[in-house]
Amino acid sequence: MILQNATVSVGIPTYNRPIGLRRTLEQITNQTYTNLEIIISDNASPDEEVRKIAEEFLIKDKRIQYYRQDDNKGASLNFKFVLEKAKGDYFMWA
Repeated sequence: MILQNATVSVGIPTYNRPIGLRRTLEQITNQTYTNLEIIISDNASPDEEVRKIAEEFLIKDKRIQYYRQDDNKGASLNFKFVLEKAKGDYFMWA
């Protein structure tokens, strides 16, 4: 049974993909279901555009949490980090 007001956590582990991150954030923040927790973990991307895009969306949407790793943790640990930050009733990857 799905709860009508359930929070859905959306995990976005990312590394050096600013165009994909922008597209993903546009699609998620424009959903009709608004009870979302959006978690971005930037795995120490050397491309500063990743940070700039995340910060741009942070200003526009308070549901977003942005974490930038100090050093690259590898994909598995970055995914695990996102999952551990989630507090929603449901979880999905994006």
